[in-house]
Amino acid sequence: MKRFWGKLTWLIEGLSYITGGIAALSLITAALIVTEGVIVRKVLGISTIWQIEASVYLLMYACFVGAAFAQMNEHHLNVDLVIIHLSPRVREITLIAAAIASCIVCGIIAYYGWPMWWEALIRNDHSESLWGPPLWIPYFFLPLGMTTLFLQYIVYISKKVSSLKKGLALEEPASSEETEISQAGPDPGKQQ
Repeated sequence: MKRFWGKLTWLIEGLSYITGGIAALSLITAALIVTEGVIVRKVLGISTIWQIEASVYLLMYACFVGAAFAQMNEHHLNVDLVIIHLSPRVREITLIAAAIASCIVCGIIAYYGWPMWWEALIRNDHSESLWGPPLWIPYFFLPLGMTTLFLQYIVYISKKVSSLKKGLALEEPASSEETEISQAGPDPGKQQ
């Protein structure tokens, strides 16, 4: 069972890594498309019909599908005002409970998102813009992103529970601000 779970974890994290890399490329591409649209419209005076919609779709991909990569590296925004004052064991249990709630929300959104995508694909729905791309493409990003995030939360919860059982996560945390300050070095305005 451990071997199966190890391979499944490797597969989920590999998928999150690949989709995260594509999300980073989609952000760059969206920026280039918007820049091209401004140049074509303002400098050359040519009308544009596809740039804004394409960049919005790329940003949707980056937001929804890139979320699993952010979770894999624990880079989602956290407000640690309360949890830094908890004992290490209670803090870890709180993080696990929050992850379980987030996992459930992602599962529900994915559950309702897949039929929405399938209907758009079957009906061959298109955008009402002049460009008119098929809507199944952007509709695919929501359920794909929520499914990968759901799977990544399963891996995260499993790792947290395992480290809690082994007693590995029971040291006092430094708040994210303290960590950032210590990595930045001494305060230049502070006299020694």
